[in-house]
Amino acid sequence: MYFSNFSYRVAALAMLLTLVTACGGGGNTPAPTISTSPPALNNVIKVSVDGGPANSGSNVNRLYLDVTICSPGSSTHCQTIDHVLVDTGSAGLRLLSSVITPGLNLGRLTGTGGFALLNCVQFVDNTFAWGPVATADIVLGGKTAASVPIQIIADPVFDRPAAACAVGGTAIDTLAVLGANGIIGLGLLKEDCGAACVATAHNGSYYTCTDASCTTTKGATASIAMQLKNPVSMFASDNNGVLIDLPAVSPDGASSLNGSLIFGINTQANNQLTSGRVLTTDAAGNFSTLLAGQNLNTSFIDSGSNGNYFDSATIPPCSGRNSSGFYCPGAPVNLLATLVGANAVSTTVSFSVDNASTLFADASKAVLPSLSGPMGDTSSFDWGLPFFYGRRVFIGIEEQASSLGTGPFYAF
Repeated sequence: MYFSNFSYRVAALAMLLTLVTACGGGGNTPAPTISTSPPALNNVIKVSVDGGPANSGSNVNRLYLDVTICSPGSSTHCQTIDHVLVDTGSAGLRLLSSVITPGLNLGRLTGTGGFALLNCVQFVDNTFAWGPVATADIVLGGKTAASVPIQIIADPVFDRPAAACAVGGTAIDTLAVLGANGIIGLGLLKEDCGAACVATAHNGSYYTCTDASCTTTKGATASIAMQLKNPVSMFASDNNGVLIDLPAVSPDGASSLNGSLIFGINTQANNQLTSGRVLTTDAAGNFSTLLAGQNLNTSFIDSGSNGNYFDSATIPPCSGRNSSGFYCPGAPVNLLATLVGANAVSTTVSFSVDNASTLFADASKAVLPSLSGPMGDTSSFDWGLPFFYGRRVFIGIEEQASSLGTGPFYAF
């Protein structure tokens, strides 16, 4: 997932992936809410784009769902947590410690030496999340993934992140910073690290304490069973991928939007690919974007990003504090890109880039389809949440077979 360094939150909070916030600006008639009704099947759950949870500031282009977690094996010892960010650019469920009911008493995993297993995830805007790994059953609509390792972000018992995790970055440790109660990674990969974390302790993702008080930590190996996982891959059925189905949005934006997250690919009537192309990716989940003579060969589709991010020599970046990290052209710029999969299948995508300062001026709008910004990487294109508006986007999970092929792939 990519998080912008957008520095404009209510009362001037600057942050990430976190958040694009909209500043106050007032007086405009509230934009309409756009909605599609999910089918009455057990493999679908409602998702929404709105201003975020209470006391989190204002957020734009953030896709949320409700997640229920339970003590493993229990159907009553459970908690439903709203406004968890849907992120197709990562794997695993990560929840703020502050929103988890202490009485759940989720069991913690231990590393070598019998001390707590800790997880680190770093984002490209120099922010990071740190916390212990626990086990929970994850319930999403009518589906359950049993005994899944999850990260508890900012557990106060473990408030000394490893230096290699923090590396001078900013900790995602509060609701105000994250703009969500957690992150659920529903991307192409099954685990957040994979074989690398099984083979070496110096992997950057997993750590353990060196003593009972956890005053210091060290790198640790983590078996596949202990790593954070895409919960969809652990469902008993409809487990080969996901489909995000969001309605189209007017270029002017909207106050909110409702859509569907559908589990499985070509497994039920509501997750069929009736038209479109299948683009496979490399092992890291990348494909190529051809744009304005550039071959951006580390491109990816990421619902956790609040805009489309790519470098341009012709579109001016914003200069204002409230829109830093985004583009501010004098008039909307219409672009056409060609996306090419590892399988050489290609398709064209049109998109627009509008002035972020102008877009943020209407604080009633949480849905902004023409929001874009520079990537800071001349080989990458991050197709963020605006890419999903008006599309049915399939994410095929690695090694999981479907009638469209074996993942990892995107289809739309």
